[in-house]
Amino acid sequence: MKIFFKTAVLVVLSFHLATAQDIRLGVKGSLNLTNIPNFTAVEALGQDFKYMATGGAALFAEIPLDQNFTFRPEVAYNRRGGKIDRLNLGGGTIGSIIGGLTNARLNIDYLDVPLLLQYKFSTAATGSAYVIAGPSVGFKVGSSMSNSLLGLMDLKYDLNLNYKDVDFGGVVGLGYEMPVRGKVKGFVEATYRHSFTNAIGDIGILRVDSKTSNFGFSVGLSMPVGK
Repeated sequence: MKIFFKTAVLVVLSFHLATAQDIRLGVKGSLNLTNIPNFTAVEALGQDFKYMATGGAALFAEIPLDQNFTFRPEVAYNRRGGKIDRLNLGGGTIGSIIGGLTNARLNIDYLDVPLLLQYKFSTAATGSAYVIAGPSVGFKVGSSMSNSLLGLMDLKYDLNLNYKDVDFGGVVGLGYEMPVRGKVKGFVEATYRHSFTNAIGDIGILRVDSKTSNFGFSVGLSMPVGK
Protein backbone atom coordinates (compact mmCIF):
# COMPACT_ATOMS: atom_id res chain seq x y z
CA MET A 1 0.00 0.00 0.00
CA LYS A 2 2.89 2.38 0.80
CA ILE A 3 4.39 1.68 -2.64
CA PHE A 4 1.04 2.48 -4.24
CA PHE A 5 0.81 5.84 -2.46
CA LYS A 6 4.36 6.75 -3.41
CA THR A 7 3.67 5.86 -7.03
CA ALA A 8 0.47 7.92 -7.09
CA VAL A 9 2.29 10.92 -5.62
CA LEU A 10 5.09 10.64 -8.17
CA VAL A 11 2.60 10.47 -11.05
CA VAL A 12 0.75 13.57 -9.86
CA LEU A 13 4.02 15.43 -9.27
CA SER A 14 5.28 14.57 -12.75
CA PHE A 15 2.15 16.04 -14.32
CA HIS A 16 2.49 19.00 -12.01
CA LEU A 17 6.02 19.75 -13.16
CA ALA A 18 4.97 19.50 -16.79
CA THR A 19 1.78 21.58 -16.69
CA ALA A 20 1.56 23.12 -13.24
CA GLN A 21 -0.08 26.25 -14.60
CA ASP A 22 -3.17 24.26 -15.64
CA ILE A 23 -3.61 21.62 -12.94
CA ARG A 24 -6.43 21.94 -10.44
CA LEU A 25 -6.77 20.11 -7.14
CA GLY A 26 -10.08 19.42 -5.50
CA VAL A 27 -12.10 17.69 -2.83
CA LYS A 28 -15.60 16.22 -2.85
CA GLY A 29 -18.04 14.56 -0.50
CA SER A 30 -20.53 11.92 -1.60
CA LEU A 31 -23.77 10.27 -0.59
CA ASN A 32 -23.69 6.72 -1.94
CA LEU A 33 -26.41 4.13 -2.46
CA THR A 34 -24.70 0.74 -2.52
CA ASN A 35 -25.79 -2.86 -2.94
CA ILE A 36 -24.61 -6.35 -3.86
CA PRO A 37 -27.39 -7.48 -6.23
CA ASN A 38 -27.87 -11.22 -6.67
CA PHE A 39 -25.55 -12.01 -3.73
CA THR A 40 -25.54 -15.80 -3.92
CA ALA A 41 -24.70 -16.42 -0.26
CA VAL A 42 -27.66 -14.32 0.90
CA GLU A 43 -30.10 -15.69 -1.66
CA ALA A 44 -29.23 -19.21 -0.51
CA LEU A 45 -30.71 -18.22 2.88
CA GLY A 46 -33.94 -16.99 1.30
CA GLN A 47 -32.98 -13.31 1.71
CA ASP A 48 -31.89 -10.54 -0.64
CA PHE A 49 -29.75 -7.42 -0.23
CA LYS A 50 -31.16 -3.95 -0.79
CA TYR A 51 -29.46 -0.61 -1.40
CA MET A 52 -28.15 1.16 1.70
CA ALA A 53 -26.93 4.74 2.15
CA THR A 54 -23.27 5.39 2.97
CA GLY A 55 -20.88 8.33 2.79
CA GLY A 56 -17.67 8.90 0.87
CA ALA A 57 -14.96 11.49 0.30
CA ALA A 58 -12.27 12.03 -2.32
CA LEU A 59 -9.26 14.11 -3.29
CA PHE A 60 -8.61 14.57 -6.98
CA ALA A 61 -6.54 16.35 -9.59
CA GLU A 62 -7.71 17.78 -12.92
CA ILE A 63 -5.02 17.61 -15.59
CA PRO A 64 -6.10 19.24 -18.90
CA LEU A 65 -5.42 17.33 -22.11
CA ASP A 66 -6.98 19.97 -24.37
CA GLN A 67 -9.78 22.55 -24.13
CA ASN A 68 -12.49 19.96 -23.49
CA PHE A 69 -10.81 16.78 -22.25
CA THR A 70 -9.32 16.43 -18.76
CA PHE A 71 -7.63 13.52 -17.01
CA ARG A 72 -9.01 13.22 -13.46
CA PRO A 73 -7.29 10.76 -11.09
CA GLU A 74 -8.84 10.42 -7.64
CA VAL A 75 -8.08 8.88 -4.28
CA ALA A 76 -11.35 8.18 -2.46
CA TYR A 77 -12.73 6.44 0.60
CA ASN A 78 -16.01 4.61 -0.01
CA ARG A 79 -18.08 2.00 1.78
CA ARG A 80 -19.82 -0.68 -0.26
CA GLY A 81 -22.12 -3.52 0.72
CA GLY A 82 -25.84 -3.95 1.25
CA LYS A 83 -28.57 -4.38 3.83
CA ILE A 84 -31.32 -6.83 4.73
CA ASP A 85 -34.38 -5.06 6.12
CA ARG A 86 -35.93 -8.09 7.77
CA LEU A 87 -33.99 -11.13 8.88
CA ASN A 88 -35.29 -14.62 8.27
CA LEU A 89 -35.01 -16.18 11.76
CA GLY A 90 -37.00 -19.29 10.93
CA GLY A 91 -40.55 -20.30 11.63
CA GLY A 92 -42.62 -19.49 14.64
CA THR A 93 -44.34 -16.38 15.85
CA ILE A 94 -41.46 -15.07 18.00
CA GLY A 95 -38.89 -15.64 15.26
CA SER A 96 -41.07 -13.85 12.71
CA ILE A 97 -41.67 -10.87 15.01
CA ILE A 98 -38.02 -10.41 16.02
CA GLY A 99 -36.82 -10.99 12.46
CA GLY A 100 -39.27 -8.41 11.16
CA LEU A 101 -37.86 -5.80 13.55
CA THR A 102 -34.19 -6.59 12.89
CA ASN A 103 -31.98 -5.55 9.98
CA ALA A 104 -28.44 -6.43 8.94
CA ARG A 105 -25.78 -4.45 7.10
CA LEU A 106 -22.66 -5.76 5.40
CA ASN A 107 -20.00 -3.02 5.24
CA ILE A 108 -16.87 -3.29 3.08
CA ASP A 109 -14.57 -0.25 3.17
CA TYR A 110 -12.35 0.61 0.21
CA LEU A 111 -9.66 3.05 -0.78
CA ASP A 112 -10.65 3.65 -4.40
CA VAL A 113 -8.46 4.99 -7.20
CA PRO A 114 -10.62 5.97 -10.20
CA LEU A 115 -8.73 7.10 -13.32
CA LEU A 116 -11.33 9.17 -15.12
CA LEU A 117 -11.51 10.97 -18.43
CA GLN A 118 -13.69 14.09 -18.25
CA TYR A 119 -15.28 15.81 -21.23
CA LYS A 120 -16.66 19.32 -20.78
CA PHE A 121 -19.33 20.39 -23.25
CA SER A 122 -18.36 24.05 -23.04
CA THR A 123 -15.30 26.16 -22.28
CA ALA A 124 -17.39 29.14 -21.15
CA ALA A 125 -16.30 30.80 -17.91
CA THR A 126 -19.90 30.75 -16.64
CA GLY A 127 -19.87 26.96 -16.23
CA SER A 128 -20.28 23.74 -18.15
CA ALA A 129 -21.93 20.34 -18.04
CA TYR A 130 -19.58 17.38 -18.35
CA VAL A 131 -19.43 13.60 -18.49
CA ILE A 132 -16.83 11.30 -16.94
CA ALA A 133 -15.87 7.66 -17.45
CA GLY A 134 -13.01 5.37 -16.64
CA PRO A 135 -11.70 2.37 -14.71
CA SER A 136 -11.49 2.20 -10.94
CA VAL A 137 -9.53 -0.07 -8.62
CA GLY A 138 -10.46 -0.44 -4.96
CA PHE A 139 -8.24 -1.69 -2.11
CA LYS A 140 -10.13 -3.18 0.83
CA VAL A 141 -9.21 -1.45 4.09
CA GLY A 142 -11.90 -2.85 6.39
CA SER A 143 -15.10 -4.85 6.74
CA SER A 144 -17.80 -5.46 9.32
CA MET A 145 -21.31 -6.77 9.83
CA SER A 146 -23.89 -4.97 11.94
CA ASN A 147 -27.36 -5.79 13.22
CA SER A 148 -29.90 -3.29 14.49
CA LEU A 149 -33.14 -3.93 16.41
CA LEU A 150 -35.59 -1.03 15.99
CA GLY A 151 -32.60 1.28 15.69
CA LEU A 152 -32.06 0.97 19.47
CA MET A 153 -29.48 -1.81 19.58
CA ASP A 154 -26.56 -1.76 17.16
CA LEU A 155 -24.30 -4.81 17.28
CA LYS A 156 -21.13 -4.71 15.15
CA TYR A 157 -18.84 -7.67 14.58
CA ASP A 158 -16.43 -9.19 12.07
CA LEU A 159 -17.87 -11.82 9.76
CA ASN A 160 -15.16 -14.13 8.45
CA LEU A 161 -16.12 -14.14 4.79
CA ASN A 162 -13.70 -14.75 1.93
CA TYR A 163 -13.24 -11.06 1.13
CA LYS A 164 -11.21 -10.06 -1.90
CA ASP A 165 -8.47 -7.50 -1.24
CA VAL A 166 -8.81 -5.77 -4.63
CA ASP A 167 -11.97 -4.70 -6.46
CA PHE A 168 -11.86 -3.75 -10.14
CA GLY A 169 -14.73 -1.73 -11.61
CA GLY A 170 -15.80 1.03 -13.94
CA VAL A 171 -17.29 4.48 -13.37
CA VAL A 172 -19.57 6.64 -15.51
CA GLY A 173 -21.17 9.92 -14.54
CA LEU A 174 -22.31 13.40 -15.37
CA GLY A 175 -22.09 16.72 -13.61
CA TYR A 176 -22.12 20.49 -13.81
CA GLU A 177 -19.23 22.79 -12.90
CA MET A 178 -19.55 26.50 -12.16
CA PRO A 179 -17.41 29.34 -10.74
CA VAL A 180 -17.89 29.98 -7.01
CA ARG A 181 -15.47 32.70 -6.05
CA GLY A 182 -12.37 33.93 -7.83
CA LYS A 183 -10.63 30.93 -9.35
CA VAL A 184 -12.45 28.44 -7.13
CA LYS A 185 -15.00 26.26 -8.92
CA GLY A 186 -17.81 24.16 -7.49
CA PHE A 187 -19.62 21.21 -8.98
CA VAL A 188 -22.42 18.74 -8.49
CA GLU A 189 -22.10 15.23 -9.85
CA ALA A 190 -23.92 11.93 -10.18
CA THR A 191 -22.00 8.72 -10.83
CA TYR A 192 -22.53 4.99 -11.17
CA ARG A 193 -19.84 2.44 -10.31
CA HIS A 194 -20.12 -1.24 -11.13
CA SER A 195 -17.64 -3.89 -10.04
CA PHE A 196 -16.27 -6.31 -12.62
CA THR A 197 -14.94 -8.66 -9.94
CA ASN A 198 -16.52 -10.25 -6.87
CA ALA A 199 -16.14 -8.55 -3.50
CA ILE A 200 -16.36 -11.95 -1.78
CA GLY A 201 -14.88 -15.19 -3.06
CA ASP A 202 -16.47 -18.63 -3.08
CA ILE A 203 -17.49 -19.94 0.34
CA GLY A 204 -16.72 -23.63 0.55
CA ILE A 205 -18.56 -25.37 -2.29
CA LEU A 206 -20.90 -22.39 -2.75
CA ARG A 207 -19.96 -20.38 -5.81
CA VAL A 208 -20.53 -16.73 -4.92
CA ASP A 209 -21.68 -13.87 -7.15
CA SER A 210 -20.95 -10.68 -5.21
CA LYS A 211 -20.32 -7.83 -7.63
CA THR A 212 -21.15 -4.47 -6.07
CA SER A 213 -23.30 -1.69 -7.50
CA ASN A 214 -22.99 1.93 -6.36
CA PHE A 215 -24.81 5.19 -7.18
CA GLY A 216 -23.05 8.34 -5.96
CA PHE A 217 -24.25 11.93 -5.56
CA SER A 218 -21.42 14.40 -4.91
CA VAL A 219 -20.64 18.06 -4.35
CA GLY A 220 -17.14 19.47 -4.41
CA LEU A 221 -14.68 22.30 -4.98
CA SER A 222 -11.51 22.68 -7.03
CA MET A 223 -8.83 25.35 -7.29
CA PRO A 224 -5.75 25.90 -9.46
CA VAL A 225 -2.33 24.83 -8.26
CA GLY A 226 0.18 27.57 -7.50
CA LYS A 227 -2.11 30.48 -8.33
